[in-house]
Amino acid sequence: MKLNEKVVGLCYHGSDGEDLDMVKEAGFNWLRMGVPFPWEDSMYGKLSPQYLNARNLIEKCAAKGFKIMVTTPGLGAYRYDHNLKKTIWIDSWPDFVGVKGTDKFYENVMKTCAWYAQDLEGLVGPLWCNMNEIDIETFHGDYPVEVAAETAFWSAKGVVSVDPEALCGINLSRCYDEGLRVADMAYKAGHCFGYIGDDQYFGSWQRYDVERWTYVIDVLHKRYNLPVLACEWGYSSGGQVKAKPSEDVEIPSGLNSVCYVFGWHHEVEGGHTEEVQAKYIYRGLEIFAKNPHVLGSFLFCWKDAKYCYHCGREQCPSECFWGIVDSNLNPKPAYYAVQKAVKDFYKLDKSN
Repeated sequence: MKLNEKVVGLCYHGSDGEDLDMVKEAGFNWLRMGVPFPWEDSMYGKLSPQYLNARNLIEKCAAKGFKIMVTTPGLGAYRYDHNLKKTIWIDSWPDFVGVKGTDKFYENVMKTCAWYAQDLEGLVGPLWCNMNEIDIETFHGDYPVEVAAETAFWSAKGVVSVDPEALCGINLSRCYDEGLRVADMAYKAGHCFGYIGDDQYFGSWQRYDVERWTYVIDVLHKRYNLPVLACEWGYSSGGQVKAKPSEDVEIPSGLNSVCYVFGWHHEVEGGHTEEVQAKYIYRGLEIFAKNPHVLGSFLFCWKDAKYCYHCGREQCPSECFWGIVDSNLNPKPAYYAVQKAVKDFYKLDKSN
């Protein structure tokens, strides 16, 4: 299936839907939203409150006219636990689904994702993101990347078994040799993916600036002969640049060097400021609009986070300054940059 217009998407989380009019006014037509594993006690058993809450928010967003790309559960994630006061691994799939890496597990992953497609029919799609950044330890933990890739393969199979028109894909954490190796595993013979997705945070998590997207798009399109979707991108409006820790420093599992030193290792010209963030986002939206190999993009993210989900601290550069509005929903210059870019570069259906 082809999309009838470019995706001007937003990674939407940490809100209850009361700010959707403001999101709409910014110019976004798509939202990326995650769903948790749906059942509490057994396959097709009692629905969990977490899933029901996620579905309710999806319904709110759909009612406002947004198209929604669902991200299916990955293997798990490292998250900071405020009660334990440490970063821990949290599995996404309960034990009754099966031991990860076994045929039973993959079969139940496929069945679960088929169930999502049935339960959310008419609310989401045709875009689906099958898991999140399967190439990095943050989201595959101690499980081998081979298991993560195979899980994504069957996740997409489940969705497409119910909705043959679905456009499924994975999103790499960035375009690099190991990530491409993992993507090759998922996009093996018999795959049913319709796009290749990538996340890039040039000038924050990676070196270079937003112009580097053109190179990444070319690499991915040539390698997989599929349209490219920027599943996450953006620029942090806060944080100072600090040197990476020395190689003999052992960073705890689940953390990253940015949290460890409480500072970025990269910046674009002008540093991590709200004004630079706005210029960066405007230019990025122009790049995605004009490149014929791009389905569109999902900006990360809507609003600043109070706490870093990696380390639990306030004001941590790693996760706290990505929003185009602050944590109190006050617009930053980037909010208006999105509005201007949509007006300047996109022709979107305004009927919703």
